[in-house]
Amino acid sequence: MAILRGTTIGRERILPGVCVEIKNEQFETLFETVSDEAGHFSLSVPDGVYPFLTAVREYGDRYLEYWAQDVPARGELTLDIRIDAVEVYGLHAFHVKGAANALTVYFRPMSLRKFKARAHDIAPELDKRDVTVLVDGQQSEIYTLNRVQEYAGEDTGLLTAYLLQASVPQDADKWKQVDVTVRDSDGRFGCATLFQ
Repeated sequence: MAILRGTTIGRERILPGVCVEIKNEQFETLFETVSDEAGHFSLSVPDGVYPFLTAVREYGDRYLEYWAQDVPARGELTLDIRIDAVEVYGLHAFHVKGAANALTVYFRPMSLRKFKARAHDIAPELDKRDVTVLVDGQQSEIYTLNRVQEYAGEDTGLLTAYLLQASVPQDADKWKQVDVTVRDSDGRFGCATLFQ
């Protein structure tokens, strides 16, 4: 059995009562727990790699979700989960073979303010100063940040996503963990983690 543990944190403080769930490819909940009054959570799961871990409290009211993808559950894994009114969804990272030694990162951010206003496209406007990328715990320099359109299905149409290139502390294809934090113009943030 593996143990996933950590702390749930809001904008300025520890955040208790956050539901932490391990999900499969169909987004069905396999295992779940809730962080305690000190924001601590612990979840025992069978060894494996899990497609998704989400964390949320008062979704769509005060907060949006934290996402982690391809979560390696072997031994112990500690995650400090931070949630606020922005969400970083669909995080992917890859190295373009034959290109510069950089990591290309794709994500679709969502703003709770725009969600509540029932805007069709709920992505915040971002520039390089609004995004932080950590590769294996080291802050990366963001070389480029490009706004792109993502096709989200016939019912939804096009939504805004971002594609960036960032420095890597070693060979671009050898990273283990990428953490992305996004801040909107109101200072609200969202975080996501991708494991390889």
